[in-house]
Amino acid sequence: MVLKNIKAKQGSRGFTIVELLVVIVVIGILAAITIVSYTGITTKANTAAGQSEANAAAAKINIYSVDTAYGMPTTYGSINNSSSNTSYYAAGINFTTASNNVAMSTKPAQPDAIDFSLCGTASAAAATSYATITVPTGVKIAYWDQGLGSLNTNTSIGITSGTYTNGYNITCYKVGLAEATIAVARAMYNENSSTWPATAASIQANTASSAKLAAGMTVGLVNPTSGNGTTTVKFECGSAVAATSPCNNTGGRITFWDYGAGAVATVTYGSATNFWTPAS
Repeated sequence: MVLKNIKAKQGSRGFTIVELLVVIVVIGILAAITIVSYTGITTKANTAAGQSEANAAAAKINIYSVDTAYGMPTTYGSINNSSSNTSYYAAGINFTTASNNVAMSTKPAQPDAIDFSLCGTASAAAATSYATITVPTGVKIAYWDQGLGSLNTNTSIGITSGTYTNGYNITCYKVGLAEATIAVARAMYNENSSTWPATAASIQANTASSAKLAAGMTVGLVNPTSGNGTTTVKFECGSAVAATSPCNNTGGRITFWDYGAGAVATVTYGSATNFWTPAS
């Protein structure tokens, strides 16, 4: 009877430390495999989201270039802020706007974020900045490849490299909020007997041009801050002599929030050198 009780107790013993360690190691290996697989799937999905957004934007830009008399859109606002009944209307596409003309250099918070860059030349030379492109030839759309950890710039529309028919090299520059505002001002200049806009309100309200502001963008009269810098710029017009003078329509200045520098920065257009803030 005593022997039977001893055997019964021996038969109901728990796992040994070695056995528990083996189980823990196996669980750890399975967990690691699961995490790696999940991470790989997430990376591919996020990259695919960016690529899909880039392709959607390219399709709308192609339609715009065919259906309008303007050729290439000089701002992404031309498609994402166009009339909803146009064939190239592209609401909801996530164009990056955070800084002046700096392309994405790190993984964006939203995987479908894309950069819009205008390509072309100046009239009598190669363009040295977005503001100097007067002969648009194409557009580049870039998205973040999370697998490679770099920006993919292979999505293009029109001619984005090489030498154009005017003999000058084609260069491409990202369009940010400041550039978009200048593009609208230039379009208004071209369409209004060589007269630059004199108020922020006139730029904000402009709709009938070859360039449009991005949806949700505001042209205001105060400097943007880090809080509103993704959507707001400040407009100042060229003045003849002093701040009390009316705009003399020779150009203007746009102030934007530079996220790289953590401060406001400015770009000018036209031939204006003295600036003041108009009443509207």
